Amino acid sequence: METEMKLLVDESLLGKLEDLQSLNRVSVGKPVIQAQKDVYFDTPGYDLMSNGMGLRVRKAAGKRMQTLKAGGSVQSGLHRRDEWEAGIDTDHPDINALKRMADGNPGVTKILDQPGLQDKLQPIFTLDIERTIRQLRLPAGTEVEMAIDRGHIVHGDKREPVSEIELEVKSGSPQHLFAFALELLDAVPMRIGSLSKAERGYALLARAKPKVVKAEKLKLKTDMTIEQAFIAIVTNCLAQVHGNEQRVMHDTDAESLHQMRVGLRRLRSALDMFEDIIACPAVIQEELRQLATRLGAARDWQVLAGSTLERVAVHAPTDIDIGELTAAAAENASRYRMQAAEEVGSVEYTRLQLQLAEWLAGRHWRDSLGDGEAGQFDAPVSKFAKAMLRHNERRLLKRGKRLDDNEPESRHRVRIAAKKARYASEFFASLYPKQRVNHYLSALSAMQEELGWLNDAAVGTELLAQLHLSHPASAVEASFARGYLAAGIYGSGSGIRKLWKDFTRVKPPYKH
Repeated sequence: METEMKLLVDESLLGKLEDLQSLNRVSVGKPVIQAQKDVYFDTPGYDLMSNGMGLRVRKAAGKRMQTLKAGGSVQSGLHRRDEWEAGIDTDHPDINALKRMADGNPGVTKILDQPGLQDKLQPIFTLDIERTIRQLRLPAGTEVEMAIDRGHIVHGDKREPVSEIELEVKSGSPQHLFAFALELLDAVPMRIGSLSKAERGYALLARAKPKVVKAEKLKLKTDMTIEQAFIAIVTNCLAQVHGNEQRVMHDTDAESLHQMRVGLRRLRSALDMFEDIIACPAVIQEELRQLATRLGAARDWQVLAGSTLERVAVHAPTDIDIGELTAAAAENASRYRMQAAEEVGSVEYTRLQLQLAEWLAGRHWRDSLGDGEAGQFDAPVSKFAKAMLRHNERRLLKRGKRLDDNEPESRHRVRIAAKKARYASEFFASLYPKQRVNHYLSALSAMQEELGWLNDAAVGTELLAQLHLSHPASAVEASFARGYLAAGIYGSGSGIRKLWKDFTRVKPPYKH
């Protein structure tokens, strides 16, 4: 299993690394510079890529090495993948040799056993790289190979620059990479690379594009400790956040931004839920709050330009043209989306990622504890889960009594409580019977969806007031839209009260 971190750096800044005292202090021996040419292979139907595999033949220092990578994951900036490599005498991969090496992995050998695979393989793209290799021994004793890569990914006349640092753990704990990366970040601006070179190569071919990542279902075990459950939940939330970064930075779709924001909300909800036992540093929580606010501005404009004004347009009279108003909202959405992309690509965001990952990997909530004080972390999660679900339910029921006020602020507070109750129920769902959980979540989601629309309408009226001033030519349309939304906000009391009543009739899973 290969474990490494990728850090993307502007090529003009790579030279600064050579003079860093923090780097020279942990270097062992002299750096080695070598030219590398990697040729990636696949079938005409891209069978390897489709199964999460990458196969290359590398020429360097007069030798050839074939490498197959498969499976694995990217968590908090650490790439973990199964890897098999061996020297070969030709420029073409040797499938039989790879099958022998990967014999213990049935999923990989099944793909390699495809009839005629050896003959189907063909070059897909190449990497021309100048690599500077340093051997490092970090203060904690972890041994790391640091590779500084300059070059290009090439496919025909398409070229994409490569300018990055790879930190591969050779022995010791991967957690020490985060503190070291933070030292490098203080001297050289960089960001975490979430894509492998193979993934970037396939993207150059337009054969693979980062997907929108939704929250994966958690599978907690009843014998887990509170600490183990906390790490699993936070890791699950971070996977959703990090999984959408590439599309937020490089695409314009609304869904990736939405899912990244959902991941942040889930993460902040989880940190809040565990704070009495495992307190996240205040500086990290504040940075997460500010990030969510910045992404939220873009999302609010996207929703207005999309579903909200679409709903208004359906009910607009013939003399009211919502088209120009929608275009103005879309223009603002695009501007805020660009700001969100810049935020996710910033040094500040990279620092936040590394700080949170370092805190999590090092379990630094234990640092200030005395002897015998760690027992709270080792308590069973089942009892904690029941207490949290009960707490969230009581808070929601208390706030729900204010729905009769028919006021946006009261509904907003109910919506937030419903959201936290839903996240907690999803986090701990695997600890309870599936049917009971689904029944509860179904009623909760139906109510939350209606509250979400009402919140979108309330936010939309505020944004439309801004458009009223900035686009006077659309003032009439903005006024109509605000009136329509206001009517919906204050005239929908019976609908939300029915959904609320339906929800209160359903027992939460822990009460059965």
